[in-house]
Amino acid sequence: MPDIDSLTIRRILIIDLAFIGDVILAGPLTRAVKEKWPQAELCMLTVPLTSSVAGMLPAVDRVLVYDKKGRHRGLGGMWQMAGELRREHFDAAICMNFALRGAAVAKLAGIPYRLGYDAQHAGLFLTWAASHVRDGIKHETENHLEVLKPWGFSTKDYGLSLQPGREAESSFARKQSELGLAAAKEYFVLCPLGSYPKKNMPVPLAVQLIRELEAQKPVYLIGGAGEKDALSALAKAGHIGDSRVLAGTLNLPELAVFLGRAAAMVSVDTGPMHIAQAMQCPTAALFGPTDPAVWGPRNENSRVVYLAEACSPCWGKTECRGSRCMEKIKAAQVLEALRQVKAIR
Repeated sequence: MPDIDSLTIRRILIIDLAFIGDVILAGPLTRAVKEKWPQAELCMLTVPLTSSVAGMLPAVDRVLVYDKKGRHRGLGGMWQMAGELRREHFDAAICMNFALRGAAVAKLAGIPYRLGYDAQHAGLFLTWAASHVRDGIKHETENHLEVLKPWGFSTKDYGLSLQPGREAESSFARKQSELGLAAAKEYFVLCPLGSYPKKNMPVPLAVQLIRELEAQKPVYLIGGAGEKDALSALAKAGHIGDSRVLAGTLNLPELAVFLGRAAAMVSVDTGPMHIAQAMQCPTAALFGPTDPAVWGPRNENSRVVYLAEACSPCWGKTECRGSRCMEKIKAAQVLEALRQVKAIR
């Protein structure tokens, strides 16, 4: 293997084909790479859903999109993607995911130096292969940095940061005016639905939190467009209008602006929780089937509400009815978490 410090590195591609939270939590890695090669152009290859998130990472200069379910679908699409990357003339690629795809497309693209994990035989396509075996339980920001071990550098700064940019600020301002959204620091945000049902905030808890928080500031419910009916039902039960339901209303950069201006957020373990962290929004994060030691917030102005049931974390795979680890969480515990970060009285 060549000595990375002896190489001329002018253009670097980071391949991260995972979810919103994964891309945000890759921020410390992008920062470490940029600090190592401050004059190099740092590009990130993502899926369409996360491209706007990658574009908000301060260390990333440019974002490329791998539409693996659309125009880059299948082996033919992989060849097409490789051809597009070949024309970019990257010097090095960092493949962040355990899946084989990133390493394979980097090799096909002719990128001369390729770093990634040895999972799924990806080492066959790599110049350097880091072990995919995790050494104990660590936060995912630290896990992401494991891929850099063969290169011999890392960072101790695990802080998250997103910069939405002027275009996002302007488009949010227009929507704020059109929708009559509250002024900065004069509202709370509730994100009650996760990527699978066992993560969801129980309905009685969500309704009680809406009513308790609404006594101090307006409460907005956020989620995807497909979650509008469920969020509208919660809004109705909590006696707030449907205008407080922002289901697919804001794109991800606009959502980042919105969360950055919120007085506080209450969220389950999901992508917007990580956006809130990167925007320094005070957060009470509710965990049940997943492990906050791996995915939880780490900011000083945030708190985790987690009962650590014997069956947790189960990652949603237990046979319990509903999600008893979430159902045991009390509104008083969530409100106390918000008081600890001085978000409520």
